[in-house]
Amino acid sequence: MPRILQVFLLCTSFFAIHFSTAAPAQAYHHLCGKFFGVDGNDPISYNYKKITTTYYNAFNGAQGRWDATSAPGYFRYEKNNGDPEVEVKDEGHAWDDWARTSYSCTFGYWSYDEVYIVFNTSTMRGLSAREKKIVAEHELGHAYGLAHEYYTCANPGPAVMRQGTGKFGCGGDGPWYDDVKGVKAKY
Repeated sequence: MPRILQVFLLCTSFFAIHFSTAAPAQAYHHLCGKFFGVDGNDPISYNYKKITTTYYNAFNGAQGRWDATSAPGYFRYEKNNGDPEVEVKDEGHAWDDWARTSYSCTFGYWSYDEVYIVFNTSTMRGLSAREKKIVAEHELGHAYGLAHEYYTCANPGPAVMRQGTGKFGCGGDGPWYDDVKGVKAKY
């Protein structure tokens, strides 16, 4: 093989490897707040203010999925805690959202270290058990401090923080790689 051809092939291989490789996905953005003192394997307490079996199962499945990732902290149910970090309930509302996570932020942390998650039984009624669990994963993402995303499943990759029904067709269950990456970047 002539030397010039060898140099040409070597150069094209170098450029193909170093400049055509897609950048890692980054399907996350952050909200203002986060929980104080959560790093490593610290607990994030939660309890239920009013919950039916359907949403209890959805939330438990969601917190189990988050806990199985390498995201910092883990969610711990504390039945008798009168002031948990996350309060969860379900009830019917006139608003169109499936669920809402509410909080206030002070100096980059959740004020009083509190987040409230409400599942709207009026709008979630038609969702499957899997879809309800993914909605709960999405709300826990907000509790961690992740904001909404508008990416598709393929570009740059699935994100439980994606708004709407699109995330239901992404294959598998969340939270996905970039959701966890977003929480790690936050904490």
